[in-house]
Amino acid sequence: MYFLNGERIYFQPQNPFTSLTDAFDNCLRQIVNYMGAGKVFKLNVFAETSSEKEYSHLAIQIREKVKKQFADNVLFSLIAQPPFSCNIIVEACFFNPLQWKSEVLGDTDSEAILFKKDGTRSLIGKVQSNAQESCGFDAKEAFQKLKYIFDNAGLPVNSIVRQWNYIENILGSDNGRQRYQQFNNVRAGFYAGHFNESGFPAATGIGTNYGGIIIEFIAITSEELISKPVDNPLQISAHHYSTNVLAVKLCPEKETPKFERARNVKLFNKKQLYISGTAAIVGEKTEGINDPVRQTEITIENIKKLYSNNIESSTIEDSGKAQFGHARVYIKNHEDFPAIKKTYEKYFGNSPAVYLHADICRHDLLVEIEGRVILV
Repeated sequence: MYFLNGERIYFQPQNPFTSLTDAFDNCLRQIVNYMGAGKVFKLNVFAETSSEKEYSHLAIQIREKVKKQFADNVLFSLIAQPPFSCNIIVEACFFNPLQWKSEVLGDTDSEAILFKKDGTRSLIGKVQSNAQESCGFDAKEAFQKLKYIFDNAGLPVNSIVRQWNYIENILGSDNGRQRYQQFNNVRAGFYAGHFNESGFPAATGIGTNYGGIIIEFIAITSEELISKPVDNPLQISAHHYSTNVLAVKLCPEKETPKFERARNVKLFNKKQLYISGTAAIVGEKTEGINDPVRQTEITIENIKKLYSNNIESSTIEDSGKAQFGHARVYIKNHEDFPAIKKTYEKYFGNSPAVYLHADICRHDLLVEIEGRVILV
């Protein structure tokens, strides 16, 4: 990862038509051969699974294989979002062990690594609850695990700069209560009072096929850290949405999504913009309905607005030239993939991107893009 003097690399099987376990084994071999660039500490596995049973079985197999392969603990998340190019993709995160000390915290469903360098500490990890009850129940369990791991590490909750929220069946409902709105209500309660001065984390809230609730996070505390929220003048901040766009009819409570459009972060003279999951929303209204190309164009316009010169300079002085990369492109419908990919590449060329089949947080949204921008 960038601040840890490492990288984040995507690996996919050389034979895209093999079984899931064989495909993962092939990715694992590639990762081991690549490890001269640093030490791997986390794997995000995006895979196509056909049932909850297959998902759970694959998670057990992957955990055993990762434990057998690596002498030190390596975190992993199994995210039930099918890639478009093959049946599995592995995102590997690396760090430089010569510059950072590391300590593993937690257990199977709540695990993190605490990195230390001088007076700087960074906590990176994930929590998961897959009780197969309501989304609200899983969200409460996941945030309770999150609190435990932050208390154990001695970091405050408001040190989170980037968060990913993977929500099974995000647009579904439990007893008439929309699942995404349930998650937002629980998140708002957990965040209460923690982010009043610093602003919320950059975040993505995205659907998965299985897995309950998975929350991944990056948190940093340091006297060297500058971290500021970034707004898009073309959009209303998500945490200021009106009830017009909240699923209040499907859930009596109506808390807004608590995240910033991006966060501009500077640490040890490394400058990076964490771009939240971004879609074709202008103001608070979905634009380009039923048009995947137009929605992709509007999404990219929103992203580019976040790292335009005037926005950068207003958050961190001397932000530097922006280099966009390492994007995830979430696509709602299989048939829209070619058009969305072509449109993305029109703007960003061959910059690293992975395309995943996933439901978006509104019924009328067809695509969502997240990424990072290195400021040099």
